[in-house]
Amino acid sequence: MLHLPMHPYPLRSTSIYSLPVELLTRIFVLGAGYDYSYAGTPFLLKPDQDYYANPSSRFQLLVSHVCRHWRQIALRTASLWSMLHFREPVHILRAQEYIARCLPSLHLFDILVDTVAKRDHIPGVTLYQDELEQIFQLICPQVKRWRAFHLKICDNDCKAIARRHLSSCGPAPNLETLQLYHFEDYVTSQNLYLATYRPPVKVFSNDLPRLKNVSLIGVNLPWEQSPYLAHLHTLELALHPENIRPPYEYWDSMLRNSPDLQTLSLHYSGPRVADGDTKLIWPAERERIIIQSLENLSLTDLDPDYLVRLMGRLVLPGLKKLSLDLPDQDFTPFLDLITDAKHRIQASNNHLSSLCVPRIPFPSFSKLDSLVLTALEGNTESLRNLVRGLRELRSLEIHFASVSDAFLDILFEEMDIEVKEDSVKTPDGSLPAHKTSSSNTSPNRPSIPLCMERVPVLPLLETLKMSGLSGTKTKELLHFRHTHFRRLSCQGKGGKALIPGVSMWIVKWSERWRGRDKLLDQLVEQGWTAEDGTRVSLNTFEGESDEVDYDDGEGEEGEEEEGEQAQEETTDGEDEDEDEDEDEDEIDE
Repeated sequence: MLHLPMHPYPLRSTSIYSLPVELLTRIFVLGAGYDYSYAGTPFLLKPDQDYYANPSSRFQLLVSHVCRHWRQIALRTASLWSMLHFREPVHILRAQEYIARCLPSLHLFDILVDTVAKRDHIPGVTLYQDELEQIFQLICPQVKRWRAFHLKICDNDCKAIARRHLSSCGPAPNLETLQLYHFEDYVTSQNLYLATYRPPVKVFSNDLPRLKNVSLIGVNLPWEQSPYLAHLHTLELALHPENIRPPYEYWDSMLRNSPDLQTLSLHYSGPRVADGDTKLIWPAERERIIIQSLENLSLTDLDPDYLVRLMGRLVLPGLKKLSLDLPDQDFTPFLDLITDAKHRIQASNNHLSSLCVPRIPFPSFSKLDSLVLTALEGNTESLRNLVRGLRELRSLEIHFASVSDAFLDILFEEMDIEVKEDSVKTPDGSLPAHKTSSSNTSPNRPSIPLCMERVPVLPLLETLKMSGLSGTKTKELLHFRHTHFRRLSCQGKGGKALIPGVSMWIVKWSERWRGRDKLLDQLVEQGWTAEDGTRVSLNTFEGESDEVDYDDGEGEEGEEEEGEQAQEETTDGEDEDEDEDEDEDEIDE
């Protein structure tokens, strides 16, 4: 009989209470940031959309009510309490406690203040003038510890309070993200004048040395006196009436002085049009702004002529993602601008001198990796040039209901591409007779035999996310792409396909919509099965505009009720907790 030696140490409990404090702390931190809705952007607020609290934003409250041990760990973890979100009056008292928990450490604060207009204000439920005053009095003494600040105001009275505090609070040496949002229904031209006639004020004493991300929605700054609008990584300008937009001179300065700018978003905004004022005249098109670092560009609600003028003065050689939400007008001139290959000047992607500046905004248009089409109208030929030019596109997101009808038909078209001759095989291993051979005749490179292969448009597409398409058309598109993929897989040498095929299909669908399109319901539930037995699964999404509405008692605003329930349910054996813990529980809620 085999005798195992006795373990020299007594066995320890393996319950969750035996986990090291460091590990629990790490779990709490990860849980608080899990499934963060805004991971792809530094900004919490979006134009024309309400902010909804992420479910994980109350995670720290839940874990701090499980037991006394967990509560002590959570209270000592400053990063769990550094997010100060104000959307109800009770959040002011909660923030006081959060700040107290963070003060022993050097952790920085991420702040959101979301107020409403006077006509929408409900005392005790929403934030307006009195509450906004209290909030600024609470957070301004901590301005040197702000890391992110998001402010939404909806009328002129709250705007006056914000102007006063932000112009007098002093420098914010650690602020990295600044988002100022002021947009309201002015109703009359007089109200619009009252909201825009006063000159903007200097904020944070013009001392923002670490500022990287700026979002101005309906808010203007003293453009000529804002030196911190440089060295940016993300810039968003949105919902600006013409009279408060930045003059082209300062627009030019913002972009040229931000060599690391990665994301630019324009939503009904951009440099101001001269409109007869000689001081506002734009420079000639030959004086283009080259932004080597820009990877993401978003364009929304811009006039076609204005857009052509604007983009004709930009050169973005490193662009990877383009998002277009351009409804209700014909954007053929813009499409022609970005796809017209005959005006391209061949230049290295890594070096563009002033003597070799492309005449189109996207010199590497064919290398674009991701395209988002929320709305776009144009003639068929321009749309076809757009699609056929995107030979290396990997991801396409499209809302078919707001895009020209011709776009769907174009997705069913084919195109010829050049492939290496040795990557194609026939049963006997020779070059297929129907292929047209060609070669690279560059004097600096060895000759590479090439042949033409017939493939679907967007040959490298891997992810297709779509909405506004019926189940019938979705099935036809699945069949079309799969048929080509199967054929090209068989022709690829060594089992390697000539094109990868779409591996991720994502459709807009919700349980609430069941029965509206039975074939789409079936595709979502069962997937699609090809004639060769291959099964393709479809993922789903609901979309921001179709999310379940949050009541005032849900989401972040519902923390009060949920916290009270958690406190009542977790008193098992914890009645001996100190009174100060119970007081903190009430403040949490």
